[in-house]
Amino acid sequence: MRKICFGFFLLILCIGAGQSQPLSSVNNFLKSSLVRTDIDTAKLLSDTPIKSPMGAVLRSAILPGWGQFYNEKYIKSIFVLSANGALAYAIYYYNDQWENTGERKYQGKRNLYTWYFGVSYLLTLVDAYVDAYLFGFDKAMKIAVFKSEYGDNLGLCLQLTL
Repeated sequence: MRKICFGFFLLILCIGAGQSQPLSSVNNFLKSSLVRTDIDTAKLLSDTPIKSPMGAVLRSAILPGWGQFYNEKYIKSIFVLSANGALAYAIYYYNDQWENTGERKYQGKRNLYTWYFGVSYLLTLVDAYVDAYLFGFDKAMKIAVFKSEYGDNLGLCLQLTL
């Protein structure tokens, strides 16, 4: 288990170290090559979500991390998939140890990691829903900020409408 987690973090560090630019450039590359970035401003400022929240939840229910990938949170999707995979492997490992040895400590650890996996799985679903519902919210706030001039002074106005 520790070898898998260490290997994953080592892989992420190697990917980040091999880049001449930070990891955000990977995120920008994925956005530019996989996703259409032109978003309708009227739809962005309306109450209807741009991405389907239930679609994101169903994707995450099928494969943890797929909903985050759908919401264009690529680094988070890798983390979610690896965390849920590591927990699932821990459940498998301790169940195998319990069946082979019959020691109750392995049964207790299996049950504990099953609870951890359940909580992690539910948080993954909730995160996918929230990210899909709030997709583009930061862009909407940037659009709502505008500059206006009052005489010689330059002012900044922020308009929020509920």
